[in-house]
Amino acid sequence: MTTLRPPRALLPDHGGVLMRSVRRPERMAAFADRVLALVGARTGLDRDAVLRDVNAGKAAYRAWKNGGVRTPEPREIGHRELWEDFIAADWPPAARALAGAEAVPLCREMTLAESDKTLAPGMLETLRLARDHGVRTGIVSNTLLGSLNRDLARHVGTDPYLDVQVYSDEIGLRKPAPGTIRLAARALSVDVADCWYVGDHYDRDVVCGRRAGVGATILMRPAGRRDASARPQPDAEVTDGLELLGLLRSALTGNGTRPRPGQGAAA
Repeated sequence: MTTLRPPRALLPDHGGVLMRSVRRPERMAAFADRVLALVGARTGLDRDAVLRDVNAGKAAYRAWKNGGVRTPEPREIGHRELWEDFIAADWPPAARALAGAEAVPLCREMTLAESDKTLAPGMLETLRLARDHGVRTGIVSNTLLGSLNRDLARHVGTDPYLDVQVYSDEIGLRKPAPGTIRLAARALSVDVADCWYVGDHYDRDVVCGRRAGVGATILMRPAGRRDASARPQPDAEVTDGLELLGLLRSALTGNGTRPRPGQGAAA
């Protein structure tokens, strides 16, 4: 296993690193009924139309996000923008306005309906190990609703081990904008070069770590889904939280010396 110089801050992504998701598409019909009840049945919409537009809007949002990774400072869209311009764009004006006015609770209900989330194996232990060794910790994540992730952190028990949480919908920036990681480092009073950033995407996370100038960028991804041709490559790769735990333990208890402020990690 690769040995890295120990960090002063550990910054994992939320989805795909700290948390794992199981999709629940069968729940989306009930969510469409909830939306229909909100905007009113006399608009000419029905459940199938609402569900079709929700799915089409989500697909358009994914495409928009994927295109944004090629820009140096991708922005995050607002909740109202998502509903009025991506999902309800062709609805009657009154229905579109109602959806926009209730965009935040609708985003929350949609996210809860889409999937069940569980704490990834090894991640709580990784956060505890970091805390035991004086390593600051924080989340840096692109997300539709950071407040929901904060609630989830309290529910699964990670909140006491997180010193900062940076979410794209709250700051208006999306990874790979380097400001996302730099904001977390400043909040922790740690030089960004003394941070490890852990993500699960090459184009969002590895690129973001490189742009921000972190000490080490770590990719968490199954071996069968890694791409040796992707550029840039991470400093280390782990399959899951248990391997990340081992990597951090090796760095903290091995022969490597703790980096000085401004001194990055080396493989």
